[in-house]
Amino acid sequence: MPSAAPRNSSSSLRRALALIGVVAAHHGQGGCTLSQLAADAGISKSTVLRLMAPLLEYGYVEVEPVSGRHRLGAALARLGSTYLDGLDLRATAADLLRGLAEETAETVHLLVPEGVSMVYVDKVEAPRPVRMASRVGARQPMYSTASGLAYLAAAGEDVFEAVVAAGMTPRTPQTPTTAAALRAAVQLARRRGFGVDDVANEAHIRGVAAVVVDATGGPVAAISVVGPDYSLTTDRVDVLGRRAMATARAVSARLGAPVRPAPDREDRTP
Repeated sequence: MPSAAPRNSSSSLRRALALIGVVAAHHGQGGCTLSQLAADAGISKSTVLRLMAPLLEYGYVEVEPVSGRHRLGAALARLGSTYLDGLDLRATAADLLRGLAEETAETVHLLVPEGVSMVYVDKVEAPRPVRMASRVGARQPMYSTASGLAYLAAAGEDVFEAVVAAGMTPRTPQTPTTAAALRAAVQLARRRGFGVDDVANEAHIRGVAAVVVDATGGPVAAISVVGPDYSLTTDRVDVLGRRAMATARAVSARLGAPVRPAPDREDRTP
């Protein structure tokens, strides 16, 4: 009999947390009524009112005075802000980068934008004797790299225009050097969901990359998988691109990013 109270408390807590989830699901629709809460949670209105009392008291849920609809409260925003303020991008992504490198057997990078360049902030080497020349702190152009294309596909037009205005010096015969060529590469990255450097930045080096977004949905970084063209062959591009996307989504989720729909995957040409 003494153990009944803890079990009941645990059950109540779980149901109260489930109610927060129900309110969150209706948040973009102006909130939800008491009837909707009860129906979606599968519990009675009287139970909803009982469980909702402490959530209202602590500001996790608010009731709109006129409509009586329940919405997420400011206390949750403060908790979320505190959580996000404590995040370090490199530390947040570290284990996921290692996992991606192990899965792909290629070198994995975490890069952030700076001006019209992408800067390496972390690197996990492929398990092979030959090392990639990339190093943390170095810069690479956006227009010729997979990470840059992935970032441009999610960034605003002003970033694209800044890249074009800065000039696009050819780095290999495959480098896009005109606004039209870069636009086509960015649009392809947007359709695929990941950018591809098909030996466009460095001879004999191919890469794929996907964008990382933060809690606002804005692009903040990119994760790339890069290797020599004899290893990262064109027939691996789509598979590795999908894996980069999955890892980027996992990092984004840790940053509080909203759930994004999967992109159209029809165009799989390298």
